[in-house]
Amino acid sequence: MFDLNGLRPLDRLNIIGMALISIVALIFHSRVEYFMLIIASNIAASVIILVAVNLDSAGSSRVLRFFTHWYSIPLIFLTFKEMYLMVHPINPHDLDYVLIKLDRMVFGTDPTAVLDKIATPGLTEFLQICYSSFYLLWIILGIDLLREGNERGFLFFLFALMFGFYTSYAGYLFVPAIGPRFTLYNFAKLNEQLPGLYLTPILRGIINSGESITDVARAAALAQRDCFPSGHTEMTLITIAIAIRYRAKAAMIIIPLGAGLIFATIYMRYHYGVDVIAGALVGIFVLATSRWLESKLTGKKKDKGTDHELSDRVSLVEQEMYIRK
Repeated sequence: MFDLNGLRPLDRLNIIGMALISIVALIFHSRVEYFMLIIASNIAASVIILVAVNLDSAGSSRVLRFFTHWYSIPLIFLTFKEMYLMVHPINPHDLDYVLIKLDRMVFGTDPTAVLDKIATPGLTEFLQICYSSFYLLWIILGIDLLREGNERGFLFFLFALMFGFYTSYAGYLFVPAIGPRFTLYNFAKLNEQLPGLYLTPILRGIINSGESITDVARAAALAQRDCFPSGHTEMTLITIAIAIRYRAKAAMIIIPLGAGLIFATIYMRYHYGVDVIAGALVGIFVLATSRWLESKLTGKKKDKGTDHELSDRVSLVEQEMYIRK
């Protein structure tokens, strides 16, 4: 019915990732209340991917091409929310106390307390904007790569990004934690203790809503257990590295915003110091192994050399020619 050989490594990775999430939900079905919804959603998403990729390879619909290029972004939101429904029921014992001990062992104190000393409303405003640019950075880089005709680089970027997310989900399951804004500080007084200027309260509210925090009084209970490793650090490092690798023009925007974002993870009290270290290490691991994994999921035998390396060289040459023009 479907030509599975037409699936790209990105498609295969996503289908496998959703299958693994579904298997975990099924194994712990007695604890995960919405396990049937999770499994059904992943099956539906996998079928949609299969149909869309097959139709796209057989036709020239701009809508289908757009979907097959960008579907991974909404898929991140789907799987992220699935983990919200799974992590706490499967592992109800938050390990923030362990991460706090590790922070004090490594840094001699709480890193957030150190950064509190340099806090100003202007700096807080800037760093909250940086932190909120998390998803925007991917879109900026993706658009830039496609605009330059580097579809190969675009697909590899999404592959590494999705691989990074699926890897981080394992960390959430084994080390559930809610972060220092709940454990070391009074979450309800965050806007008073660490005030910004104009956009900070609005952006904080949007981020809280995205993490299912709809009631301040029950914030700690509602929060997503997604601190360890720091996905913001991991995915931002991946984005910066790939922007540099492909000499993307957007790197001049991505690098400073990304650096501010990583700094903000601790300054804004979203993460512990060890979360950021773990996120950086996982990001390095993902970058180091993504090419290998992508080649394993290609589903086609390679001739002498690798298509990936050749494609990268071609894309770089094209970009250099474009610059010379």
